[in-house]
Amino acid sequence: MKKRILFYFLIAIKWGSYGQTIKENVLFEIGEELHFKITYGIFNTSIASLKVNDTLINNIFNYKVIAHGETTGLAKLFFNVNDNYFSVFSKNIKPVIFGRSVKEGDYYAEESIYFNENKALFVNNLDNTTEEINVSENIQDIISAFYLFRGLPKEELLKKFSNYKIPMIYNDEGEFIFELQYVGQETINTYIGQKKCFVFKPILHGIGRIFRSPNAITIWVTNDEKRIPVRVKAKIVVGTNMAACLPSTQV
Repeated sequence: MKKRILFYFLIAIKWGSYGQTIKENVLFEIGEELHFKITYGIFNTSIASLKVNDTLINNIFNYKVIAHGETTGLAKLFFNVNDNYFSVFSKNIKPVIFGRSVKEGDYYAEESIYFNENKALFVNNLDNTTEEINVSENIQDIISAFYLFRGLPKEELLKKFSNYKIPMIYNDEGEFIFELQYVGQETINTYIGQKKCFVFKPILHGIGRIFRSPNAITIWVTNDEKRIPVRVKAKIVVGTNMAACLPSTQV
C-alpha cells in the first residue's frame, strides 16, 4: 500500500489539464526546483522533488524535468521506495521521451516511452523488449502534464465543479484518463509563507482499498503566475497523508 500512496502523491504533485493550445513557456525557467515533504500523521515518511533542466535532441531545444521520490526515516526501514522519473518535452509542452527507474521493496522497473504523434514506443530496459502503443494526439506523461497545466488560461481553468480530462501514460498498461476538478479558493499557511490558493480535487476512479472516496485527494495551488502546488492532502482508509512544499523550493 505504501508504494501506491507515494505514486499517487507523485502524480498529484505533477498533475495537469488538457485541451488547450499552450503558448511558449513563460511560467517556469531552467533551474526551477520544487521540493516536498510527505507525512503520515506526525511522521515524516517520504520526500519528493521536481527539477527543470534543458537538453538538445537533434539540435532542438527541449525541457527535461527530473522527478524523484523516496521513503525516509522509519518508513524506509519497513518499505524502501526509491523512484526516479524524467520527462523530455518541447517548448509547447509536447512529450518527447518519458522514463522511470523505480525500486519499491522487491519490485524493480526500468522503462522508457518515446512519443511520435499518436504512437508511443514502450521500452522495457530490463529485458530489452519493446511495444508500440496507440495514444491520443494530445497525450501527456505524468510529468509534462503538470507543466502543461501551468500555462492554461485562468478563464478555462477556473470553471467550478467542471472536470478537466487529460490522457496520460506512464507504463505499458497504456493510456488512462486523469480528471481534475476545481472546487474553490482558500488562503493557507505553508512552509513558504501564507498563500492564496486555488483548490482542486483529482477524481479517483477505481480507488480500491487505499482511499476513502473518489474525492480523497485535495491539492492547493498558488493563485499567482507560477501555480505551484504547495499542499496535497490524501484521506486514506486509515489516517491522512500530507505533502507540503518546502522552503528549499526555487522558482
